[in-house]
Amino acid sequence: MHIFFVREAWRSFRHHRGLGMTAIFSLTATLTLSGLFVLLSHNADNALRWVGDRREMVIYLKDDVTDARRAALIESLTRLYGTTTYVSKEQAWKEFSEQIGDAVLLEAVGTNPLPSSLRVRLRPELLNAAAMEEAAKQVGQFAEVEDVRYGSEWVRRLDDLGAGLRRGTLAIGVLVALAIVFVIYNTLRLTVLARRQQVEIMSRLGATDRFIATPFVIEAMFEAGLAAVLALGVLLTFKQAVSAQVTGVVFLPPLGSLAFLGVAVALAWLASLIALSRVLRAVGP
Repeated sequence: MHIFFVREAWRSFRHHRGLGMTAIFSLTATLTLSGLFVLLSHNADNALRWVGDRREMVIYLKDDVTDARRAALIESLTRLYGTTTYVSKEQAWKEFSEQIGDAVLLEAVGTNPLPSSLRVRLRPELLNAAAMEEAAKQVGQFAEVEDVRYGSEWVRRLDDLGAGLRRGTLAIGVLVALAIVFVIYNTLRLTVLARRQQVEIMSRLGATDRFIATPFVIEAMFEAGLAAVLALGVLLTFKQAVSAQVTGVVFLPPLGSLAFLGVAVALAWLASLIALSRVLRAVGP
């Protein structure tokens, strides 16, 4: 029975190649545009994650902190917030000197004014503005701490950028879903109308709507799947062209590509069910 449905779907596609190729072309264009946005979002998300993983909290210590108290503080911070690294006054001055690179300006400064500090590489669950702000408030209560810095405005903007990126991806996904439904609906409507006489005969002979609709559903899923594969091919070509100019650009991971293909086929299945439930009622006896 399943082979019969597949054979009927293929026969329908061959007999109406014009409609099928038009649908595949339209779906490929739609999926390529959406895939391009997904690819850009994926690379932007990787970049944000790379930057986000490097967020750290800098804790400036008071000058009278003893080695024992500092060691105890490092142990507490590591346990509560993340890996903690001690930066001495001398090391801070060395890093500052390397960044400035102007010997005259450094001589004008005179003695080393920089305090010793602790750099905390925060755990993943703390890499957001609200959690970092709360952590900074808590750390500021320790008696050994003079000041806490974590770039609150930068962190907040980074989080806002990530949230905006996710909202944009969702909006594009909704538009693509609607576009797929529109293309599949019109393609199936024209295909069923082209086979109106055959559909009416099958209906009069007692065939159920499900029996009649199944080949059309398989045909729609085949067209969407082929369009998704073509769209992925176009995106891969685009990625390779961009990679020659910009380093660090990556393609969708295998699971992401399979998800892209699966979503396209699933949307075609859903769109075909919606379309056929209306078209078959209009065509039937």
